[in-house]
Amino acid sequence: MERSTISSVRDENGVEILADVELLRLAVPRRVFTLSQIKYVIDRLTWLYENRELIGGLRFTYEPPVLRFFMGGLESTSNWPSKLVEKFRADFGDSL
Repeated sequence: MERSTISSVRDENGVEILADVELLRLAVPRRVFTLSQIKYVIDRLTWLYENRELIGGLRFTYEPPVLRFFMGGLESTSNWPSKLVEKFRADFGDSL
């Protein structure tokens, strides 16, 4: 769950109100996953953090008047998703 700029509304002039902090929440229900599954998630999140320079921006392609973060559409601002996939495959192969 994302709680930051994308979850905020624009001001009356349509200007983006930047959040003080960009946050992402990962909620995991207890007693549903094994320890090895949690360690796998930790490993992949660590990898993502170590390769964070590959991640670029997103922009809205569709933005409803309310709940834009819930119902809006996004696209990447560059080809960064392809670069991230290439790096993932180089590091992990077809391990998925």
